[in-house]
Amino acid sequence: MREAIGGTWIFQIVIFFVLLFTGYMCLSINQSKAFNVKNTIIKAIEREEGADLASPENDPAILKIVDYLKKASYRTTGRCPEGYSGFNREGQLDSRNAAFCIAKQATRNNAELPDMSYYRVVVFYQLDLPIFRSVFNFKISGDTKILSHSKNSGVMQR
Repeated sequence: MREAIGGTWIFQIVIFFVLLFTGYMCLSINQSKAFNVKNTIIKAIEREEGADLASPENDPAILKIVDYLKKASYRTTGRCPEGYSGFNREGQLDSRNAAFCIAKQATRNNAELPDMSYYRVVVFYQLDLPIFRSVFNFKISGDTKILSHSKNSGVMQR
């Protein structure tokens, strides 16, 4: 009887460590995908020299980002922080169930560098355990380089 109970404990410990290892692997894979998505969003905004956050339907940067999200099968969503414009996977404004969030940040405005700004991007990833599903939701943020000609409501500034 003693050996049967000992075998059960060892089996439970092995199952626990298998679940722990699987959770760690899922977390690292999701984090890697989220970093890739963040970097692609930043590159798209920099390539287009800004994004129109007020009306994103026809903005080329937002359209490229949405196209990439569909190809990359990025499905994680989250709630945007205060001051961010959230976008769902279709490119529509949605701060509660957003796939990514973007905020335009103005730099210090001086005579030498007028109208300089950068964009802050937030994407989400989560810890998915095979049995428990989504347990925790994490955020990754990044900044674009400082852009001298940024978009504001579809009009290029100088």
